Amino acid sequence: MPELPKDITAAELILVIEDDAGFAELMHSTLVDEGYRCQNFACGRDAFDWLAVNSAEMIILDYTLPDMTGAAVIERMRELGLSAPFVMVTGRDDAGLAVEMMKTGACDFMIKDTTFLDRLPAVVSRALHEAQTRRKLERAEMSLRQSEARLARAQKIARMGSWEWNIASGEINWSDELYHIFGLTPGEPAVINMEWLYTLIVPLDLPVFKKAILNSIKSCQPFNLVYRITTQNAGEIVVTSQGEVECDESGHACLLSGTTLDITARIRAESEIQQLINYDTLTGLPNRSLLHDRLHQAIAQSVRDKNLLGVLVLDLDRFKGINETLGHRAGDKLLKSIGARLQACVRDSDTLARLGGDEFVAILVGVTHEEGITTVAKKVLAIVSEPVYIDGHEIYTTCSIGIAVYPMDGDDSHTLLKHADLAMYQAKELDRNNFQFFSRDMNIKVLERMMLENSMRKALERDEFFLVYQPQVDARTGRITGMEALLRWQHPDLGLLAPDKFIYLAEDNGFIISLGEWVLRTACRQNKAWQDQGLPAVRVAVNLSAKQFGQYHLDEVIASTLLDTGLEPRWLELEITESTIMKDAEKNTVILQKFKGMGISLAIDDFGTGYSSLSYLKMFPLTRLKIDRAFVRDITTNPDDAAIAEIIIDIARTLKLSVIAEGVETRAQMQFLSFNNCVEMQGYLFSRPVRAEEFANLLKNGLKY
Repeated sequence: MPELPKDITAAELILVIEDDAGFAELMHSTLVDEGYRCQNFACGRDAFDWLAVNSAEMIILDYTLPDMTGAAVIERMRELGLSAPFVMVTGRDDAGLAVEMMKTGACDFMIKDTTFLDRLPAVVSRALHEAQTRRKLERAEMSLRQSEARLARAQKIARMGSWEWNIASGEINWSDELYHIFGLTPGEPAVINMEWLYTLIVPLDLPVFKKAILNSIKSCQPFNLVYRITTQNAGEIVVTSQGEVECDESGHACLLSGTTLDITARIRAESEIQQLINYDTLTGLPNRSLLHDRLHQAIAQSVRDKNLLGVLVLDLDRFKGINETLGHRAGDKLLKSIGARLQACVRDSDTLARLGGDEFVAILVGVTHEEGITTVAKKVLAIVSEPVYIDGHEIYTTCSIGIAVYPMDGDDSHTLLKHADLAMYQAKELDRNNFQFFSRDMNIKVLERMMLENSMRKALERDEFFLVYQPQVDARTGRITGMEALLRWQHPDLGLLAPDKFIYLAEDNGFIISLGEWVLRTACRQNKAWQDQGLPAVRVAVNLSAKQFGQYHLDEVIASTLLDTGLEPRWLELEITESTIMKDAEKNTVILQKFKGMGISLAIDDFGTGYSSLSYLKMFPLTRLKIDRAFVRDITTNPDDAAIAEIIIDIARTLKLSVIAEGVETRAQMQFLSFNNCVEMQGYLFSRPVRAEEFANLLKNGLKY
């Protein structure tokens, strides 16, 4: 999920009131990982006992507690005068309850679903940030009230800015203080009349001023008026004038008197408060609060005009890396630059807002067809991808855009934003730097992905992952020469999952590093255990993903694993795809040399499907080439596949490398490969991948095929 601006300290104390011990612990660990301190209680009574002598910056409250409801807790907090912001948590998807809780003062309302723990840090950060903003506003308002009180006392004591106008003679008298307000020296000009006064009033405000004075004289009623004047020394200021009329015996107005007060500072302070409430302090764009208001208005306008409404959620790609590399100051400058660029892509009637972090939202109003939204999205992609120069660095970035369209994708602001957000995540899945329109199928797919990604985080701790082993065989003798360790996931809800169902997710979220280390360690430990049992010693092949191969100090990780498990390096083979090692061939040659020097075998997996250069291939310290199953499947019926297999075998022989074919399922395939001098094979003809216990029997008793 997207990052929120966090100017709060990292040691904020969060009070969690949750009776589900397991869920409370998950919240506790999630918040501690984000740098917060956390205090857990299972009931309201214990929490209030603690609050009697302690304080918390924020409270996360389960609506249903064993000793009181969330509403009762809130009422008790009010009785005790506790003002800490709180977030209500519940397992019920109840819109009415959510509205009720928000009315009682909750900062947010969260449902215990599969996305809860991923959303929790952002909700907490936002709530703390908004609480801090409210405190700033309260201090500003208090300061403003004190200032006005002082001004009122001074006005009362000194009659500051007082004046009188004799209507019959036209004579006007000012106090010295009023001269000062207008930037004039007391007594100059010596004669003041209304025509001269009119020249000091801002022309746009003059008609309103004249009308107010005239109505007051005609009706003999007081007036109160705010207008602008141009002073001699301070430029344009805002003043308020209050006046009363005195009438003669016949009931006609004869004297108008009152006071004039400079309220420029108050108007400016009120404007600044509104700016804090409704606008992002970094980019000056509307914030989340104003965005929802604008979106409500835009939906109402679309209903009246019978037009479409486009909601674009935009998230910068890999922004976190820029922050980590160049620092948050450079990241802030980049966000300001991107915000300015995005404003050039929308019309004045549209709304561009920043939700926080690197996430922006555009509301496109008055749209007649979806092609108009597509045009804007393409323009945004193009302008964001142009380089930005910050502190001497040329920064390239891209963005992913999700689009929801009213009324097809939702008829309220919450639904439209949620669906645009889901579409944005789909755009990120499709290699980023693109835009996607929301679809119902996408909604289901993204939710399934989010559920899978959330459960993946705990799968290692719950021992849900396990390895199966597929034998590698010398087809001439039937002897097992090695095995490939293959990962499986026994998901508690989705059942048995093969790697193609989840490895891409692990690659995306960085989990592949810890998962890959677990696979390596488990495979090495199991192989050593078989050897200790007196079973034939064979090599075990473990796949390395691209992210693992690019891991810092990978050689040290592997050396440590071999040392801890006691497996000799010659019984380990690392399988790497050719596309991975070709990304930076010269650098990767050095890494492979380290592995070779340790005595580890190295195999190129899926050989023939990538783009290896033979000139580089001969430089790599490889042990084995692996013919991909795509060529083996039709090797006896497709001349092209047969020719490719023969070429790979010849390349291996020329480079003095071993060669092994995977995906061998028929005797005809085995015979073709054997005839062409590929004797090591792997596939269903010999054995499917099996669990460790069954593979031990294969090592002990041999294969039957």
